[in-house]
Amino acid sequence: MRNRNHELSEILVGLIGDLTISVSIIREYEDKPYMHKPELVASRQSIWRLCFNSIVLNCCKYVELNRKYSREFNEMTPELNKIRGQYNELITCNKSLLTLRDDYVAHINSLKTKKCLTPDEVQNHIITMIGGGTNAAEFLDWICPDDYESSNPNESLVGVVTQLLSLIHISEPTRRTPISYAVFCLK
Repeated sequence: MRNRNHELSEILVGLIGDLTISVSIIREYEDKPYMHKPELVASRQSIWRLCFNSIVLNCCKYVELNRKYSREFNEMTPELNKIRGQYNELITCNKSLLTLRDDYVAHINSLKTKKCLTPDEVQNHIITMIGGGTNAAEFLDWICPDDYESSNPNESLVGVVTQLLSLIHISEPTRRTPISYAVFCLK
C-alpha cells in the first residue's frame, strides 16, 4: 500500500514531467522555421493548444496539491512554504488561467454561459494568461526556463516543484525511480 509521501512524490514527478515537456515542445516547434509556413498554421495552433492545455491543467494541479498535502509540506519542507505559497497565489490570481480550465480545457462549454468558447475567446484568454502580449517566452520561463539547470529554482514553477520533490522524505527505494524520471524530463 502506498503511503502519502510516496503518492506525493509521484504527483510531483508528474508535474515536473508534464510542465517541462509542454514548455519544451512549444519551444522546439517555434524554433523550426518550417512550422511557420502558412499551410502549417492549423498544426502549429494544435501543438500550442495541446501544450497550453497541459500547462493550465498542471498549474491547477499544483494548487490542488498544495491544498491536499499542506500538512505534509508544512512538516517536510517548511523552508519552502513561502515560495510554494507565492506560486500558489500567482496561479489562483491568474483569472484567465482559471477561466481556460473551467470554460475550455476541462469542459466543452463555459460553466457560466453554457456556450462553447470561440477560438478568439480562447486566444484572448491565453494572451491574458501569459501576461498580455503575444510573446510567451516570459511566461514559459516562469513555468520552466530554457536554461533550467543554471537558473534560480525559486524563479520557476518547475524549480519550486523540483525543490519540493528533493525534500520529501520517503524511503530511498521508492524515491530513486521518480526522481530519475524527473531529472530526465529536465534535461
